[in-house]
Amino acid sequence: MNTQTVPNWESEIQHRRAAFLNHLLLASMIGGLIALVSTYVTLPEEMSVMERWIEMAPFLAGWLVVLITWGWRGLGYNTRALIVLLLAYFLSVFIFRRGGLPGSGRVWLLLLPPLAFVLAGLRPGIIAGIVSILTYAIFALVFSQGWLTPLVAEDPAALGTWLSEGGSFLLIAVSLILTLWSSSRGWLEALAGASMANKQLEARSRELEETNERLHRQTSQLQATAEIARAGSSILDLEKLLTEVVNRIQEGFSPTGVMTVDFVGLFLLDEAQRCAVLRAATGEAGQLLLEMNYKLELDETSTIGQCITHRQARIAPPSGSPRFGGREEDTAQFDALLMPHARSEIALPLHSRGRILGALSVQSTQEAAFSEADIAVLQTMADQVAVAISNAELFSRTGAALEEVQAVQRRYLAQAWKEFLATRPAAQIDYSQPGTEPGDGRVLGEARREAMVHGQAVTIDSPSPDRDEPGRDEKAPTPQAALVVPLKLRGQIIGTMALHETRHQRQWTAEEVALAETVAEQVALTAENLRLMDETQRRAAREQLVSAITEQMQRATDMEALMRITAEELNRALGGSRAFVRMGTKAELAGGG
Repeated sequence: MNTQTVPNWESEIQHRRAAFLNHLLLASMIGGLIALVSTYVTLPEEMSVMERWIEMAPFLAGWLVVLITWGWRGLGYNTRALIVLLLAYFLSVFIFRRGGLPGSGRVWLLLLPPLAFVLAGLRPGIIAGIVSILTYAIFALVFSQGWLTPLVAEDPAALGTWLSEGGSFLLIAVSLILTLWSSSRGWLEALAGASMANKQLEARSRELEETNERLHRQTSQLQATAEIARAGSSILDLEKLLTEVVNRIQEGFSPTGVMTVDFVGLFLLDEAQRCAVLRAATGEAGQLLLEMNYKLELDETSTIGQCITHRQARIAPPSGSPRFGGREEDTAQFDALLMPHARSEIALPLHSRGRILGALSVQSTQEAAFSEADIAVLQTMADQVAVAISNAELFSRTGAALEEVQAVQRRYLAQAWKEFLATRPAAQIDYSQPGTEPGDGRVLGEARREAMVHGQAVTIDSPSPDRDEPGRDEKAPTPQAALVVPLKLRGQIIGTMALHETRHQRQWTAEEVALAETVAEQVALTAENLRLMDETQRRAAREQLVSAITEQMQRATDMEALMRITAEELNRALGGSRAFVRMGTKAELAGGG
């Protein structure tokens, strides 16, 4: 970006005034020297040297002042300008007084206002003009009334008068021309500089606007990307995630004002890695394509195919070329269904952990809505989406594996408890308060079956009696209340725990149900620990028995003794009536005997 600063015009004007003042002093010094020499030469010959110097003393003093002012650069600009203006005024007054109205004093008065305008500005120029007019008026009045007479009465036809007046006129004319020329040139250059500065300002303004727009665009894109990433990281269901992502992309980018997103489609590779299947899309056209199970082959004829094949973002070519779809023969149908007025598309690959998952297609009806500068930001968004998809897939596979492990564990627990209960009588404990009637067992049995089927606590509340009900039989049986809680172990029901009230009316509260469920959970865990302990003990006994038999077998000194010891120990361990140990080939053993 161009960082050239805008000129300070006050400093520039002051610089030009200082340069003009130096040039004016130099010209006045040279011109004054010439005027002094010419004046000295044109003086009458009958004048002595002393008279000549006395005559020229005011002019010589003025020239010395000009010389000192030009050479002494330590003086400030305002001081030097004031000296020049006062010198011009006093010189014009002296010449006016010396030569009267016909002399060149009036011409010198005309020089004062232009000098004041150029050297000091508008207000000093106006003041100098007023002073010049008043001075001329005063001298005209004084000379006309005869109050003053000119010091030198010059003959208008004399050569000296012509040279003196002509030199003064020429000097004043040259000074005015130089003053006006310098002023006009300065203003023209200032205007040219201002025009150039304005152009530079306009160019910088446009550049700043473009930069601000680009920064606003990138900031909005990054903000939308962050929102999409945040939404994607909080959803682990794959199908829900894909739908949420495409909707968030369309809603997140369009309101920013930097672009209009009219369609978003998310393609994932199939298992064979040969086609990109549309898994989520926005709008009615997207829903129709999803129902059609739309897919694209991975070739060079589609933007999505190129994007996935080369693993790089692709911006669709201009309208009129086969785009927004796959092969040329599919383009018309796909465009008609998707976005008939689409003018631009960008396809972004979905990278995650070194592999390509698919691609994201973002389309707009704006012409050239996407540029190369958008790729970096949009690719960051696509990478976030890819990570979210990969996490959802991993979570889904982990959940499936966990469900499979839990199913295997439930089958193992069911089989283990079946085998455990098969070796023992049914474990059942009934406890009743003394004097309590057993009640109707069918009610309790029905509650147990319901608890086993649904895997949750079942309550049967006895209704409160209405003692004021007419015709109520005081000897009628008391309604029963029951609370049955399943004994669950890692999702597998291994029994039930029941509470049966037959003495009086009762309704089970939520606290009572929660307490019963907590106790049932502890009962199930304790029962599982006892089963595992029993299984461990049986395995230890079996291992001990195997070890003892092995120890006896190792004492055998020949084959016959080995076979006899094996048969005896096996028969003793298993409690059989007879035990046989035979050795031979497969054919001999198959023959029996």
